[in-house]
Amino acid sequence: RDGDHYVINGTKRFITGADEADFAQLLAATDREKGSRGGISMFLVDMDTPGVNITTKFETMMGDWPCEIHFEDVRVPVEQRIGEEGQGFALGQRFLANGRLKHGARGVGTAQRCLDLMCEYAQQRVTFGEKLANRQAVQWMITDTYVELQAARLMVYNTADRASQGQMDRTDGFVQKMYADELGFRAADRCMQVHGGLGLTKDLPIENFWRQSRSFRITEGPTEIMKMVIARNVLRKYG
Repeated sequence: RDGDHYVINGTKRFITGADEADFAQLLAATDREKGSRGGISMFLVDMDTPGVNITTKFETMMGDWPCEIHFEDVRVPVEQRIGEEGQGFALGQRFLANGRLKHGARGVGTAQRCLDLMCEYAQQRVTFGEKLANRQAVQWMITDTYVELQAARLMVYNTADRASQGQMDRTDGFVQKMYADELGFRAADRCMQVHGGLGLTKDLPIENFWRQSRSFRITEGPTEIMKMVIARNVLRKYG
């Protein structure tokens, strides 16, 4: 901190829409010794502030263009700090919780659409004189998707209901995000498998579902981090 300004230095990758944004909402260390326990603050930074530069644009399999932003001696007025100094990590977790809930809903929606496509195609497609719907391998893929979808939908509904009442447990947010994201990908992969070569073409939306759902297993917290945090929170309950 320098008087009534903060001086920010650092780099952040994979920021969607950074090249079109008027401002950035960022977390920065204001007390490195405290770390996440009171040492991180949140700021609004105008993108035209001297020292803010977009250094790279990445083309991803999702079809978007996230950016790398570099901050070099960027002076931010104290009044552009969000909340009190040191509250940034807690605020960030609150914002991310809402984003993870959207992941859950999106995973359920993807799985439902893939299940619909699988069932419709399996009833129509005939190979060697038999409908795909009559083949056990296909039946199992449909059954697994249907059962997992029911579980995921209830998880998301339960978490959304608790969130609307201001009672969402952080662990529940991680659980529904992880489970629904993984299900969305499994459902898209099964749907692609049932459709065979057609599933690989851009004539159907399946390949798009596959690419999108694969990326969601990484964005806003990869599956492995979700598992680690869930385990830590559950074990804490047992002292």
